[in-house]
Amino acid sequence: MRRLVKIGGWFVVGVLVLVAIAAGALWFGGSAVAAWAIQHPLSTMIGRQIRLDGPLTIEWGAPTKIVADAVHVANASWSQDKEMFSAKRLEIDVFPATLIHGPTQLPLIALDGAKLRLETSADGQRNWDFGLSAATPKTRHQYPNLQRFVVRDSSFVFHNGKTNAETRLGIADLDLDAPNPSAPVKLAGDGTFQGHPLHIAGTVGPITELRNTTKPYPVKLDGTLDQIRLAVDGTLQKPLDFAGLDLRMSLSGEKLAEFAALFGLPLPELPNFRGTAELTGGNGNWMLKALTIALGKSNLEGGIAIDTNEKVPHLQANLTSSYIDLADFKGFYGGRPPNTAAPPKPADRTGRVLPDTAIAVKKLPGVDVDLSFDAARIQSAGGLPIERVSAGLQLKNSTITLKPLRFHTARGDVDLDFRFTPFTTSGPPRLQADVDVRHINLHELLGGPGMPAILRRTAGTVGGFIKLDTTGVSLRDFLGRMNGDAGFFMENGEISDLLQNLAPLDVLGALGVYVTGDRPVEINCLVSRFDIKNGIATASTMLLDTSDTEVIGKGNINFADETLFLTLTPYNKNLTAVSLRTPVDIRGTFKQPQFHLQTGALIARLGAAIGLGIAFPPAALLALVDTGLGENNACGKAFGGHPPPSEAAPTGSSTPPQQ
Repeated sequence: MRRLVKIGGWFVVGVLVLVAIAAGALWFGGSAVAAWAIQHPLSTMIGRQIRLDGPLTIEWGAPTKIVADAVHVANASWSQDKEMFSAKRLEIDVFPATLIHGPTQLPLIALDGAKLRLETSADGQRNWDFGLSAATPKTRHQYPNLQRFVVRDSSFVFHNGKTNAETRLGIADLDLDAPNPSAPVKLAGDGTFQGHPLHIAGTVGPITELRNTTKPYPVKLDGTLDQIRLAVDGTLQKPLDFAGLDLRMSLSGEKLAEFAALFGLPLPELPNFRGTAELTGGNGNWMLKALTIALGKSNLEGGIAIDTNEKVPHLQANLTSSYIDLADFKGFYGGRPPNTAAPPKPADRTGRVLPDTAIAVKKLPGVDVDLSFDAARIQSAGGLPIERVSAGLQLKNSTITLKPLRFHTARGDVDLDFRFTPFTTSGPPRLQADVDVRHINLHELLGGPGMPAILRRTAGTVGGFIKLDTTGVSLRDFLGRMNGDAGFFMENGEISDLLQNLAPLDVLGALGVYVTGDRPVEINCLVSRFDIKNGIATASTMLLDTSDTEVIGKGNINFADETLFLTLTPYNKNLTAVSLRTPVDIRGTFKQPQFHLQTGALIARLGAAIGLGIAFPPAALLALVDTGLGENNACGKAFGGHPPPSEAAPTGSSTPPQQ
């Protein structure tokens, strides 16, 4: 905005010089001499060639009217575009006497079919730095009295030579009307911004107040950009410098992600929104105070400070929330939030389960960010409340660090640290994460009314950890390329309907896990650990202990191909009429898993020893189990006090293999 104000001042000065030279030359030699003076002495004065391909006419009077057709102004020598400015028609009305004694009176400046291109080179040169720049008004009292400014069928382009980004503003109709210098200036315009329809209307202070340095300059505007509505009301202490701001702003509408993309900011699909704030500051330092944002059912409050004076702008934000609904942010992980006007995306017909929605990481803004966030309550997609949330986020050198994110839920706690680097020398963006889960109550986690019925009767206490390092541009990429370590532990669990949906009844029976009516299956303990390499999670430990059976698992889960290669081998804890168990192979894909019973292994296992001890996990893993589940947990009792089977079993017996 400040740049546009300065360019506006440069344009007015150019008009005044053009008028003065044209009027003087016409007075002494007619329109031909006036055209020659503009194209030669004036071009030499400003260091840019001006060309008039059409007639130049001046109608003397009060005011005097100057009309030039087919006006062209050359661009900087380093630009690939030959022209910086052109207009099919330029009309200027002026009272010539005011050019001498001031203030300059300009009843009208009108442009038709104009094109203005502002740009910087790759090394930072600006095409608007030339002869007239020094003459731009520096103080408010130097600004001329312009009564009306009209633009028709014109365009403005700003090109950043360092990033090759372009901002395009199309002006179908723009009218600034100030017939009385002491009355507010009326503004109305229609056009496009980055190809999206734009409308703006409102008033700014009278011209006399623009020239009054002792009084803030009032501004009141309303506008729409596509489906976004904006209102601004307040004052500017230094309007020519766009400084001393004290503005109240409101913004609301649909398709927030598309709106942000117009300014080069990456956002996923989000619900409709509304927000208010007070914008203060100037000279490169800005403050958004009393900020309130409602996004779907979620809300945010706080303040943001922005410093643009450094080489890399810095943003510091302190935000709080009384309520966040995670369903509003499904777009961040490939879903579609409710209350959004964006059309639904086509279904994935590849048979894959993991979403392949790309994250626009290449558009992360060149800005350093320090953010602190505290929320009283966050509602998960399944209805479970997440409480006492705190997070610190830093964006520096285009790397995002979240350290830490902590919250309490279902009687347990979760800590998350992660680091996301969108630009790497070796390839795609990189994600490093460390997650620690402690003492989560499954019944409270999955028993809410918003959860599927098959999960509501699930119970138990769980804990675990995930440490991963991966690259990619989507969730599918991240999981398919990850390396790391993960563990999951559960004690005193109850599962019934869920098991029937995960595996057929004959498979569950073969494993000795029987689902009878409404009676839940009791799980004393589940201990698992996976080594993860290149998206393949291989079980280094997988133990399940129920009242009758122990199940040992081995194999891997391939996230890159979304395939399963697991074998579950059951062992009897007691000799009963139904004590024979059958190993089960799990193959297929995430979407269509396949179960195979190893019936041929039944005879070979008839002589297996019964009740000779429980397989135990490595001692190093037991410490992690204690951390995740708490002291005196059922897993520690089940596995921690037993010696290895090789020490407990008599010679010749067969026991479950140690994991």
